[in-house]
Amino acid sequence: MSHPPTDPRRRVVTPERRERQRAITKARWADPILGPKMRAALRDPTSRDKVSKATKARWTDPAARKKMVFEMRAAHADPETHQRKAAAARKLWADPEMREKIITRMRTTSKRRPKAESVQC
Repeated sequence: MSHPPTDPRRRVVTPERRERQRAITKARWADPILGPKMRAALRDPTSRDKVSKATKARWTDPAARKKMVFEMRAAHADPETHQRKAAAARKLWADPEMREKIITRMRTTSKRRPKAESVQC
């Protein structure tokens, strides 16, 4: 028998709640008025910069970093999530047109980190 969380503001996450939230989010993105606004905000350099700065600030806090790493590892360890991501990747690679796009991106995308010989210490 599961007990309710100690924090009354925190909700228990159930598959039904996840499904309901997924449907709500999908409807928001599909909305003809709100969807384009949200997509434009994601592409906007200033909002991307704000999100980037906030993430970097959280990452510098050791407690927040530890929590984020724990959550990432937990998400990747979940077999259901792992299978869902693997199925999505297989689907993309099975489509010849998408495969070409992926390979092209791999060839043209520059690496984030500079090569060791070009780094000056």
